[in-house]
Amino acid sequence: MNYRGEPLDLIPTLDLAQTYPLLECTLSLMHPIDVERLTSAVKTTQTVVPQILSRYNLRRNRFEEQPASIDQVITEYSASHDPGRGRLDVLQGPQLKIQVIHYADYDQLRLIMSRLLTDGEGFKHYLYLLAAAYDGQNLADFVNERSVRRILNYLRHPHRPIPQTSDAPVAEGFPQLQGDVHHHKGEALIPRVESRRLQQRARQQGVTMNAVLLSAYALSLFSLTGERRLVIPYQVDLRLQGPVAAANVVQVANLTSEMAVPIMVQDGDTLQDVVTRTQATIIQLRDSLAYLAPLVEINRMSRALPPEIVRRLAGKHREQSAVSFANFGHVDHTRLKFGDTRVTQIYFAGTYRAMPNFQLTVSAYHEAWTLAFRMLGSEPDYQLGIKILKNVVAQLNQWDHGK
Repeated sequence: MNYRGEPLDLIPTLDLAQTYPLLECTLSLMHPIDVERLTSAVKTTQTVVPQILSRYNLRRNRFEEQPASIDQVITEYSASHDPGRGRLDVLQGPQLKIQVIHYADYDQLRLIMSRLLTDGEGFKHYLYLLAAAYDGQNLADFVNERSVRRILNYLRHPHRPIPQTSDAPVAEGFPQLQGDVHHHKGEALIPRVESRRLQQRARQQGVTMNAVLLSAYALSLFSLTGERRLVIPYQVDLRLQGPVAAANVVQVANLTSEMAVPIMVQDGDTLQDVVTRTQATIIQLRDSLAYLAPLVEINRMSRALPPEIVRRLAGKHREQSAVSFANFGHVDHTRLKFGDTRVTQIYFAGTYRAMPNFQLTVSAYHEAWTLAFRMLGSEPDYQLGIKILKNVVAQLNQWDHGK
């Protein structure tokens, strides 16, 4: 059986040369997990999200059922033989891979999901669904809503004209660092106490944490690479803009748009200076519905043109930023329970990006934040990525203390 792809599924395929479309999630569990029960849970979620065992047809933008088994989804490893990264060919399928890494008295799960099937928020929807299935919840009445049409119809009121698309300025890229290319990953944890203080300060200043994180990211890049003028894509979750979904509806889908946020760093700027300007820019872009125009255009083209033509036209007018940012938001610990096995830590990361392209991701669990990146690059590239994480954390700590 074939499952038609949605227009927004085309967006992650526009820069396959630089970005392989994967999302990654790492969970640390208090105790070992029941792999047989986990296997059964994946089978149950397939009744709601059948595409997880499909291959993706790039030419036709559709998910095609193939002879596949759950054995292709779940793989077990010992801690000493942890592969370190997810190997998932979304064009051949499946669209989901789960690695179970066994330690002495606990397990770690690494879930890799196709970015062609879902976005960051949709990935969380699938995790909640998987946990519910593991706990034996009946999913017979659950429905997965993937269409963006209902949201677009909701947003496009007659008195709200759709803004015109404009070419965003392109920032300079990272320096080309030499060396053998490998897969790398990096994480930095901001503990709960510090995270709470940062959120409290943001509320006092009347700014969002996204503006703070973006600004700290920009200042970090400036201090390490000399980049003064950056254009960083800012994600907008359409689920929050559209009609409220029913309790039995999950949205494992691509329902995120982007706005290109220009950020200028000047000599002597503090983080507060950059945050103030960034917040004003985000408000202006949101008020002008800057996130809506590209979606309307791709949706319109998809009705009349084949996916290959839509991809070519959309890619021609879509500026690719060397740096990007993704906030996966808070993970609801009350919805993420695997029986009696508690999740002690969870964080998300984007796909492996070929340097000089770099993506910083942020996710929160129990109010503690994790900053992370995945990278395909040299050892000097990796060291630069680690410096970016440490510098962002240092910028946030200084801002927290009013410096």
